[in-house]
Amino acid sequence: MKHMKMHQALTNVSRTARTVTRERIESLDSFGDFGLLPSVREAITAEVLAGLTTVVPTAVQKLVIPALLGKESGQEGRRSAVTGNARLQSYLIAAETGSGKTLAYTIPLLDSIKRHELEEVEVTRQAELLKPNPPDGNNFDIPVVEKSELNGKPRAIILAPTAELVNQVGELVKLFAHVVKLRTAIISRDFSARVIRNRLFGAPVDVVVCTPHLLNSLTEVNPALFSRCTHVVVDEADSLFDRSFSPITTALITRCKNLQKLILCSATIPRSLDARIRKLYPDMKRLVTPNLHVVPRRIQLQVVDSDDELYRGNKNLACADTLYTIAKDGTEAGFMKKVIVFVNVRETAAELAKYLRTKGIDAIDFTRDSSDRAQAEILEIFTSEKQEVDDGFVGRQRMKVLVTTDIASRGVDTKTVKNVILYDKPHSAIDMIHRIGRTGRMGRRGRAVILIDKHTNKGWIKDIKT
Repeated sequence: MKHMKMHQALTNVSRTARTVTRERIESLDSFGDFGLLPSVREAITAEVLAGLTTVVPTAVQKLVIPALLGKESGQEGRRSAVTGNARLQSYLIAAETGSGKTLAYTIPLLDSIKRHELEEVEVTRQAELLKPNPPDGNNFDIPVVEKSELNGKPRAIILAPTAELVNQVGELVKLFAHVVKLRTAIISRDFSARVIRNRLFGAPVDVVVCTPHLLNSLTEVNPALFSRCTHVVVDEADSLFDRSFSPITTALITRCKNLQKLILCSATIPRSLDARIRKLYPDMKRLVTPNLHVVPRRIQLQVVDSDDELYRGNKNLACADTLYTIAKDGTEAGFMKKVIVFVNVRETAAELAKYLRTKGIDAIDFTRDSSDRAQAEILEIFTSEKQEVDDGFVGRQRMKVLVTTDIASRGVDTKTVKNVILYDKPHSAIDMIHRIGRTGRMGRRGRAVILIDKHTNKGWIKDIKT
């Protein structure tokens, strides 16, 4: 978008690549086509996607799951966890926001971990059968690995940039735990040192979900933490490989001496990220969906100009009037509407939310300044699958509004949000895609309203629509 002040340019995906990928994913219809373990398939239908009338994989899941399982192009071979894998397998998953990327890498990750565990158990059993019996024929105790020796040594690590995303990804992984029989440790700044210590070292753990800085601190004190780790997932890779995060992220990956699979996941591929991973991991395989870097057609884009005679340059009034219009439309009849308003700085969030409340709109600001408890309560409202039935009032009282910065634009799964307002112009196309991506998730329809004023170069609006 030439009229926007771009901090980073997006990598181009050719039309040919999009067409080829679309043809590849059309042949798969269900999760049963992937050859998953029975326990993993049961967890998908009984826990993760329970309540859905139709349980079918999304485009990114059709693309990613066979590749990570090693079943792409008919190749059914799988490396043994016991003999090890001398060559690192690395993947970059890139798909539009709300397409199911987290589940796309979680399913093959847990399937692989469970298979490795079963292989190890079988190898141990065979070794015990080959041992000669004692001369006196008496029974003897089979030596076993003490559970305490496995504490704090996960098989897989998932890195995420924020505590909010750590909790969201961790809760998804935990949905598999009971059926697949795996233990997950969710670690972030939201928990005390005692809770973190108990979760990580209180019992054997299979998957750790954590932020890079916190995990880096833990590994400095406990170098053996990576000794069993064979899989590392870097979620929101465009953030974790930028200038601020990249040194710590790459250092953590380097410490995994037994690493077999490295998985990067992102909704956007900036050229800076593309160049960095080509240098660090030249053999990395890219798994890119056809709609990457495209605002989905199911999302309706609208523009509201606060310089119009109706508002006379009052952008706050233009925002409030837009919210009144959303509250009165009948697209979500019978349910409480949820709207997210994005601003660029936290001071604007507080001021705008206060103004909207004076206009009778139920608005709350959500920034880094919000308390941990308030953040958790707000996210629960806007990420919950449960649709609140409206209380019988009319107009703006049937609506909850979240005024926030980019803290809520990445990874936060807001399935029930159908309307997003961009109060401030995003700094880049990357930010715009993530903000608009809070609506229209998982194939649902949505609407994004862009507010402009005299400080906006209005030519960039035309480029957004194309």
